[in-house]
Amino acid sequence: MQRRTLLLAGLSTGLALPAHARIAQLGDAIDKAGAQRMLSQRMGKAWLGQLQPELAPRARQVLDDSAARFEQQLRELLAFAPTPEIAGSYKALLSRFGDYRTLLLSRPDREQVNELLKRSGEVLNLAHVATTQLQERSSAATARLVNLSGRQRMLSQRLALYFLARQQGARVDLVQRETLKSSNEFEQAMRTLASAPEATPAIRDNLALAQGQWVFLKSALGSQSPTAQAAGDVFSASENLLAVMETVTGQFARELGQG
Repeated sequence: MQRRTLLLAGLSTGLALPAHARIAQLGDAIDKAGAQRMLSQRMGKAWLGQLQPELAPRARQVLDDSAARFEQQLRELLAFAPTPEIAGSYKALLSRFGDYRTLLLSRPDREQVNELLKRSGEVLNLAHVATTQLQERSSAATARLVNLSGRQRMLSQRLALYFLARQQGARVDLVQRETLKSSNEFEQAMRTLASAPEATPAIRDNLALAQGQWVFLKSALGSQSPTAQAAGDVFSASENLLAVMETVTGQFARELGQG
């Protein structure tokens, strides 16, 4: 726990960013801003994953990695913020993340599942506002596609988060509603991305790969089992889908930077 405490304390130190970590282009900013949405859900998923003993070591590593990335990117985005309004959004995100961080540092407990969903949702909402503000800085259609493909990363993690929350006693009606909503949004966005004129052949190839990974995740989400095996299947499938959508979002971001 000491290592993670140090990891999560960095934002208050005012450390300067190394030159290579600074955001130089809007496409990169939208990509990283959107990733904050994903990380808000991935950290929650990992926290819950620790409640399954067989999954716990992997989940702890994912939580540590995600927290480190969230904080590094938050520093970068604060430094990049091109307007006072966007800077204000990231200061609000920093404040709200402090509350979420307190819970993430605590020992996982199924009695805290509803609070976890609440705090992860608050961080997600603030990160989404800031991402949209950055997208609106560009009139290029590709900026919207960077945002949309980046949001797919978040949905992959949100679906896994709510599956694991259901295993730990979250309200079934809430989980069913969020799962249906997120699944429908994911599938609609995949159609939009695949049909976009800005999608290069390489992007379309990766979108096809993502579609295949989505089939695996959707199948795993259909399990009603409370077992560690079911949790592990969803955890792994969500990580695999995330990896492909990370690539797609980066491709769209580079297209924006070249436009």
